Amino acid sequence: MATRTRARSTVRYAFDEGNRLMVRTRDGARGALRSVEIVDGTVTTDRHNRLLYHVDSSSGVDGKPGPQTLNLDGTWALTPFHELALTLHESDQHERHTVYLKGALVQADANALVFALRQSTDQDLRTAQQLTLSGRWQADGRNRLTFLVGKADGSEDRLTLQSGWEVGTRHELLYRYRQRSTGRGREEHTVGFEGHWDITRADRLVYRLSGSDDSAFEFRATLQSPSLLARDGRIIYQVGIGVAGGGTDTRRISLFGTWKLNRDLSISFEIPYAGGRVTAVRFEGEASLGPKNRIAVALRNSERRPLGISVTFTRELVKDANLFLRLRKDAEERSLIGGVQVRF
Repeated sequence: MATRTRARSTVRYAFDEGNRLMVRTRDGARGALRSVEIVDGTVTTDRHNRLLYHVDSSSGVDGKPGPQTLNLDGTWALTPFHELALTLHESDQHERHTVYLKGALVQADANALVFALRQSTDQDLRTAQQLTLSGRWQADGRNRLTFLVGKADGSEDRLTLQSGWEVGTRHELLYRYRQRSTGRGREEHTVGFEGHWDITRADRLVYRLSGSDDSAFEFRATLQSPSLLARDGRIIYQVGIGVAGGGTDTRRISLFGTWKLNRDLSISFEIPYAGGRVTAVRFEGEASLGPKNRIAVALRNSERRPLGISVTFTRELVKDANLFLRLRKDAEERSLIGGVQVRF
C-alpha cells in the first residue's frame, strides 16, 4: 500500500513596512511559489486576541474579491525592537511561521496593551492605526514588566518588556525605550502605568494598576533602611531590574508621603499622585517607647506579619493629643508585659 505524502503548504503570509498583508501561494500542481500579492486592509483583534485582517473592498485574496476577513491565530511575542510578532499555528493551508507587525508600544491600561501600527515609513505614530491586546500585567522573576495575553483555551502568551522601568515625579510607573525607525534614526517612547503603591511583605514592593483586580507588579525589593522617621516622610527601596543581554540595572525607588496615626491606632502612609489623587498604604503596628517622648511603631501587614519596618513618631507630628496619648499608653503596656523598654 502506497504511503500518502503530506500535502505541501499552499499559503505564506507576511506584512510589509506599511502593515499591508502580503500573501504568497504555492501552485498546487507544480509546487512552485507564485508572486507576492499585496492585499490592502486593516487589522484588529477579537476577544480571544486572534489577529483579524479585514480586506478592503477594492482588494482581494487569491482571486476572491473583498471585503472579507482573514483569521490569523497563533502565539504572540514581543521582539527586541518592541514590535509585535505572531507565530501562526500550523493548518491545512500553511505551515507554522512568524509574521511581524511594524509599529510601537504606545499605551498600557489595566488589562490592555496598545500598539500603534505604521501605515507608512514617515508616519507620526500618534495618528497611526491602533491594535489592542487584552490580558493582565505582572512582574517576572527579574522584576521586568510582563503582559500576559489571554487566549481562547485559557493559556497566556507572555510579552516581556526588555528595558528598565522607573518612577516618575508623581509616583507613576514609567517605561521608556528607544526604537529604530526607518529614516528617523531612533525614536524614544514613554509608556505610563496609572496605579498606586502597596507594601505587603518585608521583601516586596507592589504597584497595583487602577481599574483591575488581577493586574499588579510585585517587585522583589530591599529596604535601604528599616528604621524610618515619620518627619522625613519617605521610604526608600533598592530594586534590581533585568535588562537586555542578561544584566541587572539597580534602581533606587523613593516613595514620598505623609505618615499618619489613625484613630484605630493603625498607621498609614499617604502618597500623592497626579491630579491631586492621594492613596494611603495602611499598616497594623506594635508600639514601643523611646527617649524624648518618642514612639516607635513596628509595622505589620493586614495579616499581622512583620514587615521589617519601624517608624518613629514624635508628639510634634501628631495633631491629635489624645490619639498620641492612646498610642503612648499602648506602648507602655507592651513594655511592661515584655519587661523591657526598647531604646533606639
